[in-house]
Amino acid sequence: MEKIIQFPWHVPFGEFTLKLDPLSLIFLTAIIILTLCAGIYGVGYMRSYQGARSLKAHAFFFLLLAVAIGLVVTANNVILFLCAWELMSIATYFLIVFHDEKPSVRRAGFLYLIATHCGTFCLFLMFFLMARTAGSMDFTVMAHTTFSPALAGIIFFLAIIGSGVKAGFLPMHIWLPHAHPAAPSHVSAFLSGVTIKIGIYGICRVLWIMGIFPNWCGYVLLTIGIVSGVMGVLYALGQHEIKRLLAYHSIENIGIIALGLGVGLLGRSYHQPFIAALGFAGALLHVINHAIFKGLLFLGAGAVIQKMHTGEIDKLGGVAKIMPLTSTLFLVGALSICGLPLFNGFISEFMIYFGLFQGVLALPLQGVVFFVLGILSLALIGALALACFTKVYGIVFLGNPRSSIETKGTEEVSAWMMAPMFLLAGLCIWIGLMPAVMARLTFMGGNFLAHMEPSAFYLGKILNPLSIINGTAFVLLALIIMLVFVRRWLLGKEPMPTSETWSCGFTQLSSKLQYTSSSFARPIVQYFRNTLLFRRYGGEVSGEFPQKAQMSSHVHDASEDYLFRPVFTRLRNLSKRIDEKSIRYTQIYLIYIFVFLIFLLVWKMRG
Repeated sequence: MEKIIQFPWHVPFGEFTLKLDPLSLIFLTAIIILTLCAGIYGVGYMRSYQGARSLKAHAFFFLLLAVAIGLVVTANNVILFLCAWELMSIATYFLIVFHDEKPSVRRAGFLYLIATHCGTFCLFLMFFLMARTAGSMDFTVMAHTTFSPALAGIIFFLAIIGSGVKAGFLPMHIWLPHAHPAAPSHVSAFLSGVTIKIGIYGICRVLWIMGIFPNWCGYVLLTIGIVSGVMGVLYALGQHEIKRLLAYHSIENIGIIALGLGVGLLGRSYHQPFIAALGFAGALLHVINHAIFKGLLFLGAGAVIQKMHTGEIDKLGGVAKIMPLTSTLFLVGALSICGLPLFNGFISEFMIYFGLFQGVLALPLQGVVFFVLGILSLALIGALALACFTKVYGIVFLGNPRSSIETKGTEEVSAWMMAPMFLLAGLCIWIGLMPAVMARLTFMGGNFLAHMEPSAFYLGKILNPLSIINGTAFVLLALIIMLVFVRRWLLGKEPMPTSETWSCGFTQLSSKLQYTSSSFARPIVQYFRNTLLFRRYGGEVSGEFPQKAQMSSHVHDASEDYLFRPVFTRLRNLSKRIDEKSIRYTQIYLIYIFVFLIFLLVWKMRG
């Protein structure tokens, strides 16, 4: 299924050629869902800024970003692809810096610009090598070109770096935890659900164009997925701000997608079509699923932040009593991202699991070792994600309100904000209970990436066990609900008596005695303290009459603190020294430009 549309375009080397194929269709599905939901949510969310800011400019850049991303996933020409990619980057920057009066927001936007343009440079170089070999800028012509193994390896690395910056692979993720908390919540949902997936699309498009890669490329992609997935969820566990925590979970889920792509690429390399289809289809389904449940989580977090005026987890509590609908919808998103049965996240992760187990049975020893590591890491990611969202939901929505926030008069958000959350929650449950439609779509994309004909047999082999697992989970859930009603019927309608428990002499429990974000996650993050750079500050109590003490703990991002920050510091110092010694006369710079233009003219005439 392919459809090509061409328009006249006079840009050198470029053609305005749009192509709709199974790969584009899958990403367009995620784009349309999130554009609709985030756009409607934004109408209600931005009303509080009416008259204080230019909302028309914000709406323009939001729509520009959606159009640019649509062009990226349908472009069939290098020039059009790169123009749309750059337009997407610029629109994203202006959406991130909406609160530009805050220095942290300006830094987040600047960091995003640096990261995305470094990635774009690698894409320029990659496409130059591909076009030089193919003799054309057209993706279809490139797909029929044979590349040498050495050149294929270089192109693979450039694709991983260029698109991996946008996707948020570790350690190229440093812009992501800063940009998501800085942007408005509906923009954060769009960034996480769609924008970072365009990095995945860039890798998928290169995998389709190249056709054949050396075997080691699959192992590299699998390793990137394992590292990004495990480290992303570990970093999320140590966060104390809800949107920053969700940002690190985006890195985790991008890791799961990369793991699935690695499975598919290795299945294709070892001529195992079922493994290739499972890996690619699972990764592509997780692209859609992550867009849905992460969009729901960011929109739910935005509703809480708007009503409670804070996103700090330790300052929240008892929100479920005040905003019951929001808390229920957030719970649906949390269960989905944890990959539990009956929700959409389980379906895509199960497909990747299935591919990994099939690889253990069919691949040589080296592949078996990596696939076993993939199985263990995916299980660890699921367990840590469950612990993390138990922390978030328990501290933010359950318990008693913290004394530091004002909850009087708080109510649910407007219908403009609530309707998109209901839609996304419904999609989470629909895909989880009836996965056939989306599985068929993503298997079509998986077959497209694997360069093989669609097979109903492969689809049936994955849908049959899914039906059994979902049926078993549904029966268990129905049994639990029935037992709850039977218990209530046996106890009668009289409410159970409640009283304060004995608590070491305290007559009344305080909300300060509830778990905090740090205390809940401490046993886990402390176990990985050397990997996470976990640090504890203060809290020392000594003497018979100890003074007042405070304790805080933080997880430091090693990539930012020990890799990129020193590089940026040295570059900044170097630029300052160059600026101090530079000639400060505009005429001199104009002469330099004029001389360079003369040189280019002579060189062109000589050629």
